[in-house]
Amino acid sequence: MTRFINLLEQSLKQGTFIRCIWSNPRKSDGAQKLTAKGLTLNDHYKVQFALLQDKKEFHHNKDLEEVATFVLEKGQGFKQIQLYTSEADYTFLINKKGQATIKKGPATQQLPASLSHNRQKNYLLDTPSSAPFLKALGLMDQGGQIKPSKYDKYKQINRYLEIVADTLTSLPEGPLRIVDFGCGKSYLTFALYHYLHILLGKEVEVIGLDLKADVIAFCQKLAQDLGFIGLKFQVGDIGQYTTDQTIDMVVSLHACNTATDSALAKAIGWKAKVILAVPCCHHEAYTQLQNKLLEPILKYGLLKERIAALLTDGIRSTLLETLGYTVSVLEFIDMAHTPKNILIRATLPLDSSLIQDQMSLANYNTLCHALHLKPSLGEMLNLHETPKN
Repeated sequence: MTRFINLLEQSLKQGTFIRCIWSNPRKSDGAQKLTAKGLTLNDHYKVQFALLQDKKEFHHNKDLEEVATFVLEKGQGFKQIQLYTSEADYTFLINKKGQATIKKGPATQQLPASLSHNRQKNYLLDTPSSAPFLKALGLMDQGGQIKPSKYDKYKQINRYLEIVADTLTSLPEGPLRIVDFGCGKSYLTFALYHYLHILLGKEVEVIGLDLKADVIAFCQKLAQDLGFIGLKFQVGDIGQYTTDQTIDMVVSLHACNTATDSALAKAIGWKAKVILAVPCCHHEAYTQLQNKLLEPILKYGLLKERIAALLTDGIRSTLLETLGYTVSVLEFIDMAHTPKNILIRATLPLDSSLIQDQMSLANYNTLCHALHLKPSLGEMLNLHETPKN
């Protein structure tokens, strides 16, 4: 069974899985048959199991990480298992001792054209020109299909580009300069450049910044291989990065704790017209947060952690509005994919300059004082007022 599960999980990860059949049960009073196939349900890739028992069929839709557990629970007691992939067919013949004889043969079936259980959604990257970089990043197989294990990432990228598309009217018509702080493996950085330059035909320079030299070297080589001449990567720290050029957009995705504040402060200092930030952890507010009225709730660590996270992002949004930005707080992707799903989108009208809204600033300081918070972003912008004794 271990060998079978390894092959099954490998085929799911590589996107070669087609279907699987468990048959010929040892006991007549158990399940008669079990089948599995892939499908997308509400834009999430699932493995759908159909269990035939007592002449009734029961369906179970499982995420990839749940497959092994389900198979170990429901896939025992069959004499034969057939696993069909786009690379090979496997037959497992299992004796009474649970030992399996494995037969491998050439593939007899093809991957389905669509796995959608719902009406197929048209994504921004559903274009032939998107295939090279999607393949290079390992999201798409050589046959042009998004790998099942990468489908959520593919969905996330497209959602990100939809959010970018809504900001285009806030960007100037001329050449665009964009800085992506903490770019990491740069799925979204490559997608952003591809969308703006290849799909929309805009002249754009995107700089990806990260502390990991090996990651930066990989991304830089990949950009060169793809011919993305306007996409460049540098090793560097958010707080130390400087430039004398105009920056039109700043992106900060999953920067840890106050690194998000550093990115926002840089963006505000440059008067960037568009800011996109998906904060990660919020340790600073968690360690500072105090309020006698809320103490019955804050004594629970998990609740305090979530309240601190929401307060931090709310305060960041308030400070951006205080300086004249129009701010939206959006759900980046489904909570089922990651709890870090809040995106702060801030835009500054092209003909506007940064002007402090004194009423909003007073509200910010009142809130901070009531909760004993001293946010780094307020300190960086010199907007945090120390309460008088």
